[in-house]
Amino acid sequence: MRTLYTHLMLAVMLLAPIGLIGCGDKGAGAGSRATVYKTKGKVTYLGNPLIDAAVSFSPQGKQPAAVGRTNDNGEFTLTTYRAGDGAAEGEYKVMITMTVTAPASTEIAHGTDPTKSYGESHSGKKGKTTGNVLPAIFSDAANTPLSEKVEANGKNEFVFNLK
Repeated sequence: MRTLYTHLMLAVMLLAPIGLIGCGDKGAGAGSRATVYKTKGKVTYLGNPLIDAAVSFSPQGKQPAAVGRTNDNGEFTLTTYRAGDGAAEGEYKVMITMTVTAPASTEIAHGTDPTKSYGESHSGKKGKTTGNVLPAIFSDAANTPLSEKVEANGKNEFVFNLK
């Protein structure tokens, strides 16, 4: 009986490390992640930088989606798994949306020009989202005229001049 117990314990000790292979801080499924490449760009609307707009790269193949947000200069970097890591190689439809928040009070009326940053109302109250201020075609995955290809050895810098 003791010999059987000894053999079982030996088998568990020898096989346990094999079961741990692949475990780490990368998370479940990390081994199947697509390789991503630094991807950045700039968005303008009517010739001006588009501020705080969402940029989405919708895959046309099996690669994962990538997203970004424009800064005060209209520039963005894409994220797939970790902030700013880039996008996987492949063809994408590109969607760009920008929503404006109306002030919660009438103390100060801010404009809705998508090329300007207005911040929050001075009352400190959160405003109400008024919707996309860009033409709807740019946020429609089926009809957007914007598309790009991310390449493993490419520059992967894209400029979108919206009108």
